[in-house]
Amino acid sequence: MKCKCIIFSILLVLTYANEGFGQTFDGHLVNDYKIYDSDTNKLFLDIYNTNYLKNNEYFGKVIEGYTLFGFNFAPKVTYSPNSKIKLSAGANLLSYYSRNDEIKISILLSFQYKLLPKLDFVLGNIYGTVNHNLIEPLFDYEHYLNNNIENGVQFLWNGERFTADLWLDWQKQIFYDDPFQEKFNVGLSANYSLFKNDNFQLSIPFQNLIRHEGGQINSNNDKPLKTIYNNAIGLSYLKNFESKFLHDLRLSSYWVNYQDLSPTKQQMFIDGSGSYSTLELFNNSFDFMLGYWYGEQFIAPSGNPLFESYSRTNIFVEEPVRQLIMGKISYHKDILEGLNLGFRFDSYYDLDESELEYFWSILIVFNDKFLLRTF
Repeated sequence: MKCKCIIFSILLVLTYANEGFGQTFDGHLVNDYKIYDSDTNKLFLDIYNTNYLKNNEYFGKVIEGYTLFGFNFAPKVTYSPNSKIKLSAGANLLSYYSRNDEIKISILLSFQYKLLPKLDFVLGNIYGTVNHNLIEPLFDYEHYLNNNIENGVQFLWNGERFTADLWLDWQKQIFYDDPFQEKFNVGLSANYSLFKNDNFQLSIPFQNLIRHEGGQINSNNDKPLKTIYNNAIGLSYLKNFESKFLHDLRLSSYWVNYQDLSPTKQQMFIDGSGSYSTLELFNNSFDFMLGYWYGEQFIAPSGNPLFESYSRTNIFVEEPVRQLIMGKISYHKDILEGLNLGFRFDSYYDLDESELEYFWSILIVFNDKFLLRTF
């Protein structure tokens, strides 16, 4: 019942609220979801391909290091019969190099409809992962590489002072007597501008993420259902500069919350909280970030595990208080039309354990569309 009340409250916020999120650390990876008048009665071949190498050098007790080396290849065809509808169909192939016999293929089907001038509705394959613009304690950047397909329902609002992304990501469907539980995420990522002009913007970002696992018709329906709730609310200041070396500066600070809303509590901690503050600098090719995280008894199933107060893989390992200093740098450049080369280095210094943990990644992203036919 609590979960349903929270979802209903989120829907009310989206319905009655009336600017974009601006540049973000992963902004060059975000998809353009708009339906363009110029695409009416045209059939396109869209290709989105990411080749990546991500090396996680983690040395603490919370998470161990590992390497991801693979690709996502997502070709699809898109068609807009008018300026309000976009249909798409295709597939996503995920594979890790040297494990080519384990290719994961996902079907991509979506229907997008512009309900209002500022509101888009998406059913099927939705705009997921980095498109949600969630902070790292709530949603790990790595999902973009190894779990980037989300299917469900999505509402996208793009107003003058308010933007919002409300979605349901249905991860595991169940039928009668299935031996596993259904799984889904419900999320809201919103931003309200208190003040904005050509030089700076002061805004309130608000983020919710609910993780639910349960079911009634599965064979193991006696297994306790799980509902984990995370939210974050903050204050963000964005300053624009007309400089070759610095385009934008953003200062942000969030209060972050965790609650176990399950009827039967099974998590190591019932609730927790944290604070997440960052300074970000942007130009055409380089992004920089400095940040600080303080968390107490914090759990977030979809977040970066470095921010959690327990280990997902090592039993009985817990650090109720986590303090991290973060330093990040990202380089990304269009080397050809539609082809982007990126390098990223993220570091996390654990103040309590005096341990430096980091990862580096190389990404080559091809994102372009080709006209097949005009009707």
